[in-house]
Amino acid sequence: MGFHFTKSFRIGKLFKFNKTKKGGSISVEGPKIGSKKVKLTVNNKKKATVSLQGTGISYDTTLGGKKKTDKK
Repeated sequence: MGFHFTKSFRIGKLFKFNKTKKGGSISVEGPKIGSKKVKLTVNNKKKATVSLQGTGISYDTTLGGKKKTDKK
């Protein structure tokens, strides 16, 4: 566990920037599907998450970089 501190601020209604000790992220709120919002988050670890807020449904992917190959 531990104690965590996050600094965040918004620019307009769509963009939210989060800053922590180890890095940060940018979130963009997208269109509504029914009564749920679609949200895209990209962080400093080259990871992107698309989620349908309030449902527990999300998709994570790694951005860029080389794929690992098995060397024998």
